Amino acid sequence: MASRDRVLSPRRAGFWATIWIFVASVSTTLYHSVVVLFMSGSGRPDFRTRIDQLLRSWSDSLLRIVDMRLSVHGKENWKLEPGRAYLVMCSHASNYDIPATYMALPGSIRMLAKKELRHIPIFGKAMERAEFLFVDRQNREQAIRDLAHARKKMEDGIILWVAPEGTRSPDGKPGRLKKGGFHLAFDTDAVVIPVGFRQIARVQPARTFRWTLHQPVACHIGNPIDTRAFRNKDVQGLMVQVEAALLELTGQKTDHRAEPVVAEESSIGAAQA
Repeated sequence: MASRDRVLSPRRAGFWATIWIFVASVSTTLYHSVVVLFMSGSGRPDFRTRIDQLLRSWSDSLLRIVDMRLSVHGKENWKLEPGRAYLVMCSHASNYDIPATYMALPGSIRMLAKKELRHIPIFGKAMERAEFLFVDRQNREQAIRDLAHARKKMEDGIILWVAPEGTRSPDGKPGRLKKGGFHLAFDTDAVVIPVGFRQIARVQPARTFRWTLHQPVACHIGNPIDTRAFRNKDVQGLMVQVEAALLELTGQKTDHRAEPVVAEESSIGAAQA
């Protein structure tokens, strides 16, 4: 691929470039997954720190394969206080949101993922060993247990990454919000940090095998939102603030919604209601 020191115009990957991206991405993911599984049996006390480094190595590889040009804005908003739980609520428009987050933000960030990912051979087990968290969106009782486990991990220092939309946006714009992550934020007295990506959907649109090479992507970190400032666990009020922040951070207009657009209640939200 092209050197990252050269400034090249974005272009759609052709057939052979697409094959290369797919094979290289799967290969680096498989390699890093195997290393995680190998390391998880070592019993090292610095295991989490080493996993943090490995996740950023994996992310750097993925971004280099497509030559994504990532810039980060609002770094002054990323200030973590010891003893507080943190929840990153991020726009979700591409498979590259997670690796781009790892390259933009420091800390032990782990994703709250749908349970189906756990069943992918090698990759799913590596995610589990690396302290990624899973939630069963279809089973209310299991969702309660999943979120209780997530709370324990947050109390232990994990920064939880959540897509409040629940799935990737098909057009790159923030979609309908789901309540589950907002209940979790209140249950852990968390500080919510909204993060929005601009132009990342162009790298690989949701549910496609189309890639754009050399695409500039901007990560915007919003002002922290402390759930302790809300009375009576005002989920609706928190959703209004987060939605407005995501619309602004992703470069969308913010004056056309007076209330947050909330998806039909999922089992995650119902579990916490």
